[in-house]
Amino acid sequence: MDEGEEDTTVRKLSVFAVTLLAIAIFAGAAAADDVTNAISAANSAYGGGDLKEASTQLQTALASVNQQLIAKLIAALPDPPAGWTAEDPEGLDASAIGAGFFATLVVDRTYTTPDGSDIDMTVSANSPMLMSLRMFITNPMMASMAGQTGMKKVTACGYDAIEQFGDGTYETHVLAGNATLISFEGSQASDEDNIRTLVGATDCKTIVGIVE
Repeated sequence: MDEGEEDTTVRKLSVFAVTLLAIAIFAGAAAADDVTNAISAANSAYGGGDLKEASTQLQTALASVNQQLIAKLIAALPDPPAGWTAEDPEGLDASAIGAGFFATLVVDRTYTTPDGSDIDMTVSANSPMLMSLRMFITNPMMASMAGQTGMKKVTACGYDAIEQFGDGTYETHVLAGNATLISFEGSQASDEDNIRTLVGATDCKTIVGIVE
């Protein structure tokens, strides 16, 4: 490649990089505008006494913010460990479909180990399951009364967690922060080590920082 061709290639790469940056900035700005525009519209509607429209616009703003949080949570999920594969992650604003009783935001991704076993990872924001699991940790007798056997309190990525292996259940639940539940679920006895591998690859503190 002569000097002229090299300069042309460098210019093309520079233009391509600037274009990608502009797209990323525009996407973020557009999302921010959706929120600010909806809030502004809600303020105007409220000032004019149109409470229904104010409520609708505020819900629009909240939905947009939640979608941005979901995108951040998806980005914070761990890459597949060496030799593993993973499906595309999925995110859900449960409150937007009337399923807020389960959690506010839910992000899920299925990982496949080298031996073909599937491990499902779920991040739930404001999950009501947190309260029950914390009670099981502080009072194991309640877990037994609820028919939950084989539970063991452990520490995972810096937080209290519950491991439950046996009787067809192969799960780890990380009680992260005050409102974040990070769950890992397998389907066979050999998944105990696989789940611990995936837990070890997870940056729980970053996930908590996004949710809380």
